Amino acid sequence: MSAPSSSLRSWPAARTIRGRVGAWLSHWWWRAINLGVQPGLTVWQLKRLHLLNGICWITIGIYAGYVLVYLNSPDWLTLRICLAGLVLHLPPLVLNYYHRYDASAYYNILSVTLICSLTAVVRRYNGVEYFLITNSIVGMLFFRTFWKLTFLFLVNVAAYFAVRYAMTVVTFSLYVPGSAYFYNINVALCFLTLFLVVYYFRSENLQQETLLSRQNESLAQSLQHLRTTQAQLVQQEKLASLGALTAGIAHEIQNPLNFVDNFSEVGLEMVQELREALATETLSKEAQQNVALLLDDLTQSQQKVHEHADRAGSIVRAMLQHSRAGTGQRQPTNLNALCDEYLRLAYHGLRAKDPNFNATLTTDFALHLAPVAVVAEDLGRVLLNLFTNALYAVQQKSRHAAPGTYHPTIAVSTRQLKNTGQVLIQVRDNGTGISPQVLEQVFHPFFTTKPPGEGTGLGLSLSYDIVTKGHGGTLSVCSQEGEYSEFSIRLPAPRIQA
Repeated sequence: MSAPSSSLRSWPAARTIRGRVGAWLSHWWWRAINLGVQPGLTVWQLKRLHLLNGICWITIGIYAGYVLVYLNSPDWLTLRICLAGLVLHLPPLVLNYYHRYDASAYYNILSVTLICSLTAVVRRYNGVEYFLITNSIVGMLFFRTFWKLTFLFLVNVAAYFAVRYAMTVVTFSLYVPGSAYFYNINVALCFLTLFLVVYYFRSENLQQETLLSRQNESLAQSLQHLRTTQAQLVQQEKLASLGALTAGIAHEIQNPLNFVDNFSEVGLEMVQELREALATETLSKEAQQNVALLLDDLTQSQQKVHEHADRAGSIVRAMLQHSRAGTGQRQPTNLNALCDEYLRLAYHGLRAKDPNFNATLTTDFALHLAPVAVVAEDLGRVLLNLFTNALYAVQQKSRHAAPGTYHPTIAVSTRQLKNTGQVLIQVRDNGTGISPQVLEQVFHPFFTTKPPGEGTGLGLSLSYDIVTKGHGGTLSVCSQEGEYSEFSIRLPAPRIQA
């Protein structure tokens, strides 16, 4: 049983040896056909150079074999012809090495024509003359110009008929009657050459067809992408025009809204003055009740006018800020202090409206954070918006949570990224979170999930423009509905402008 197991163990070793030998041969063959390759060659030139080198090396190998066969033969003339063929196929390799590709191709074709002609004449009817026809076909692989192809083809055809005629005229012959196998070998080599030429053209055509198919697919995709981009550009142009028109309308609406707001306040003051004036007048109890009811209704209507005028004014101001290009001057700013200031401002602002609300504020600021050149007012508006949204989210969650089961928390951190040098500001809350459907639209203008009267839908859109367009940074968000929301601001590396 040991012998079979030993035999089985020898198969992997044999495969390993064959693999190494194949890799070695492939390596040296690749180096041989790349003789004289230089940078900047086109695909056609590179393939022609590979073909030239390959034909020369194979031909040298064939003539070297002939030399070994005829080395001890009395057929000294054929031996010398084979030696001449061996030597004559070395110059093309030298010319390729020195990047003279056209000269190498011409030399290769004409030298093969000469060698084949002499061999066919002295070794009469041994099939060598057929190489004169295949030689002209091989020449078609080297050149693209029509007149060059025509010239080489005619030279080889003329040489073929000249050789056939010389066989009948020249009496000197080294033909050996018993060596018919030479004729068969040469004819077989002739057809093999034709087969390789046809296969080469076929593979080239298939490669070109595949390449064209891929290019057509790529062009079709590019055309579709171009059409989509064109439609988007048209839509963006319409939106830009609409935005400019909206900004103008908002600016024009601002003055009437100011008048409505101011006169509502004046109306409330006048109602109060009327109450004071009527208090000194003598009226019946029923008249006093009627006047009091009218004054209460008038007070409520004026308060509603004042409230909605303020809301409309805030929307108009947000629209104007959204359409206004940032022209603020950047100044070196301590981002830690800026974040802390606006976090306290947002928290105390909410506490003023809802004294019963409490939240835990945690900060994790990077020590020794270098000042960053930013527009402090604009970036402060972004931070205030993010803090306000975070506080709103935890406030809404605390209203629906059972007492003692939920602890609203806002976490703010800053740090400098080592790999890019950017400054990262993160605002995280454990509030209501954002659903995946809403997450894709949070930065769109006028998109809001807050009830009417509590949000304009322009805060995050304005913040996104300030961070990305105004400061060259990024504003991103990640969230899990019902668990948390985290906004990340990435600003370019600290750079103080002198």
